[in-house]
Amino acid sequence: MEIALDRSPFVQPVSELLRELNRIGFFTHGLLIGSWPMLVYTIHFTLPYGLTTDDIDFAVANAVKVPAKPTETIPQILERLGYTPIHDYSLGIETFLQGTFEVEFITHRRGGEGPPSVVIPPWQVSAQPLPFVDLLFIRPATVVVDNFNFRIPSPEALVLHKLIIAQRRTGRDREAKKEKDLQQCSVLVDVIRAEEVQRIVQEHRLSKEVRNTIDTSCTEKRIILPGW
Repeated sequence: MEIALDRSPFVQPVSELLRELNRIGFFTHGLLIGSWPMLVYTIHFTLPYGLTTDDIDFAVANAVKVPAKPTETIPQILERLGYTPIHDYSLGIETFLQGTFEVEFITHRRGGEGPPSVVIPPWQVSAQPLPFVDLLFIRPATVVVDNFNFRIPSPEALVLHKLIIAQRRTGRDREAKKEKDLQQCSVLVDVIRAEEVQRIVQEHRLSKEVRNTIDTSCTEKRIILPGW
């Protein structure tokens, strides 16, 4: 899927960051995730949803191989754009702050326990490994805007991912995050393709436990998932 927008729907700091990451080829192996893709889809599909978030989350494939070494690492770009690196030395996780914006990177974790963070070459960014991130990389959408482009998960992959993680949220704000996940699913469910949902489910070979998790999320928010 390719989505062409007449102008960037993002505030200037987010647009500038996406443009710089596109310049070094990040989006050949990375995605803009979290809530920001909702802004693209609400414009593209004319959906009723108001985005309120300062978290800028990216998914990046592990063991990335690119044709040439980028001219700048991601931490160098972020610091040049005015972001301050924040290190959690106990976990090895690094985030970047600029005003109210917080940038974080995640990567896929293949079952079981693993290291709390991994450094992704060649961009030298520290990413937190989490399960089900690989779902987001299944046939992502390319967004073309102004003089750059970036990738986001397809609506179908985004909905399936959020239906799963909604039930796995932890921390003091878990209920608020869960509610946001399910609210976004309720908005997107009207535009997703049943055949693509079926295709993703078959390709990913979701376990019975994960299928039950999706059923629980759908039941809680009365979501009828096409193709499920």
